[in-house]
Amino acid sequence: MFRYGSPIYFATLAHFKNKLFASTVSLSDLKARKKLASNQKDVLIEVTEVNEVTVAMDCDINSKVIDAQYSQDSAKAKDGLPEGQNDGKLALMPQPVDGNLGSVMKQGEACDIKNIIMECSAVPFIDTSGCMMLAQLHGEYNKHGIKFILAGCCDDVVSTLKRVEQCNTLCKDAVYPSVQSAVLCLHSNLY
Repeated sequence: MFRYGSPIYFATLAHFKNKLFASTVSLSDLKARKKLASNQKDVLIEVTEVNEVTVAMDCDINSKVIDAQYSQDSAKAKDGLPEGQNDGKLALMPQPVDGNLGSVMKQGEACDIKNIIMECSAVPFIDTSGCMMLAQLHGEYNKHGIKFILAGCCDDVVSTLKRVEQCNTLCKDAVYPSVQSAVLCLHSNLY
């Protein structure tokens, strides 16, 4: 649940987005995760120890070496396995082939946010640009399987949303009179 307590208009859009993305998940993170998932390929990782030097090699399906890392300290487990469990056998693990995408998210990390309920009872005013931004957020989050919902909007905010044509879908699907009704509706959709 995200609570915002100021008017949403052209001068506060950037501040609103910063607060929303800091509290939930940003659209750029979701896009990067989607891109990373589409770029992932199955990579074979082989870890061997030769003369107290640990070598970790990333290989593609055709056994072509993509990356190799060398370590002198073989007494400590560098791969996260306890000592003695690294037997040097190949393991099939999905990893990004392009290393610069790996900094965007941790390997295997998935977005655990399924719903974002924005509590709007303290939002006294919204203008057309704010309405269009909310409609855009609703559409973009839906593309990534996250429901973006407004709850507890005052009558002025709801009437402004209804006047903006781009907000038709938002008004039909994602505006609730209270947080409780939004949670109950989301909960009923789970069954």
